[in-house]
Amino acid sequence: MEGRKKLALGRLTAWLCLAVSCFATGYSHGAKGKKKSLPVPSLQQTFAPGKLKEDVKVLRQALEGGHPGLYLYTTKKEFDRRFEEIEETFDRPMSLREFYLEVAPLVEKVYCGHTYFDLPQKLLDSLLKGALRFPLPLIFLEKKAYLDHDGLELPLGSEITAINGVPMKEVLAKLLPQVRSDGYNATMKYHILAGDFALRHFLSFGQNETFRVDYLPFGSEKIIQKQIPAISGKKLEARMIERHSETGKRKKYKLGSLEKGISLFSMNTFDFGLNKKGRQKYKDFLRNNFKEIEEDDDLRCIILDLRQNDGGYVGNDARLFTYFAQTPFRDFRSAETMTMKIPIKEHLARDQFPKMLEKIFAKEFKAEESGRFTMIDEKNRRWNPRKNAFDGQVYVLISGWTHSGGTVMGSYLLNNDNVTFIGEETGGGYATFTAGNMVLYNLPNTRCQLEVPLIQYENYRGAKTFPKGSGIRPDHKVIQTQADLIANVDTVMKFAMQLARKAANP
Repeated sequence: MEGRKKLALGRLTAWLCLAVSCFATGYSHGAKGKKKSLPVPSLQQTFAPGKLKEDVKVLRQALEGGHPGLYLYTTKKEFDRRFEEIEETFDRPMSLREFYLEVAPLVEKVYCGHTYFDLPQKLLDSLLKGALRFPLPLIFLEKKAYLDHDGLELPLGSEITAINGVPMKEVLAKLLPQVRSDGYNATMKYHILAGDFALRHFLSFGQNETFRVDYLPFGSEKIIQKQIPAISGKKLEARMIERHSETGKRKKYKLGSLEKGISLFSMNTFDFGLNKKGRQKYKDFLRNNFKEIEEDDDLRCIILDLRQNDGGYVGNDARLFTYFAQTPFRDFRSAETMTMKIPIKEHLARDQFPKMLEKIFAKEFKAEESGRFTMIDEKNRRWNPRKNAFDGQVYVLISGWTHSGGTVMGSYLLNNDNVTFIGEETGGGYATFTAGNMVLYNLPNTRCQLEVPLIQYENYRGAKTFPKGSGIRPDHKVIQTQADLIANVDTVMKFAMQLARKAANP
């Protein structure tokens, strides 16, 4: 679904990104030579049980042969049981839609935000534009759905309590198992679902020409019911751009003074490429701005906003942390892969480069007695704090969208004693996650796509710990309120400013 359209790129090997940046984006396709394209099936097309079982077998071989964190959160015994159960399910012909809905929750049990299972891309593109869908842009606050648009059939900020007689709690119970996240936390799932709710509802509940929506206007205790016509994906896309919470195009990074003693540093992504010009612009930005910070005798606090940061290219996060670090650090504690050879290459999608990737692994990893392969020490870069590293109070804003490199940056900051986290738990795992170089497979019959990350990283983090499968949990959990959503007030930033003002004016 949302998948590769907003890919949290993770800790990509720099050499590979420079050589073939298309591979890093997740849109890379294919193995050796050119294969004849097979026709893309429709959602209604049916497949014989043998064809469905063949696709699941390929999916299983790709995961078991290449995914280094397959059993981080779900045991092999449990996966074996689930694969046996799903094979038993395929005892009759099934449509592509039925196949997807059976397999997506199985892949979700990897609990990896970089592992994607999607419909064929051409079919997905067609559905995103053409299919009649649920017409209301939603936002989720504390697991409840609210209308995120000012100017539609319902009042802005109304809570949606049921759709076509199905309580929203039951709707979410059906949709959430299809959505990715690192570990056991669900904050990222709700952010993703806000973006592709209509498509997932269409796939799970079927197409409707109208929707019976139950809703509670803000401040009311009486549920109102309204019939609302479905709209095309193209029209919904326009509505999504006009969402009330949408702030327009964001700069990738921006730093400026909010008021005396307090600066705001918005680091919205680490995905600004590895070309020389982009790298130099970023380096100059950090150097020049932190020089000004050093010269500002009044500055006491920086609010570092990572809420929209879902990752990017390796090194951009570490470079930023050098301006906050208190002691030397490294890119990561460890990195490992389970294979030096890409499994089942014959099922790779087009335009992938397995030979190149295997050469890179041969240069960067070494065999261990365990049978796995660890990254050689020289490839794990050492960094030192800048002489002008900021030593005032740092308030870090995090959300479920904070993932991959965004969470890596947060984990670095766990090493500091001057940092306070505010917001909601990050979507990225605070301790261990799988990303790095990724390979994309086309299943042979349904043409569904599976993307598998090949490197498991352990973050270079501080002593603070959270339960297994958690992201970074905030020191102050702050979620936007329904009233603030309607008033367009940033509840999290408002709270951070209150703390910063106290620190800036003791």
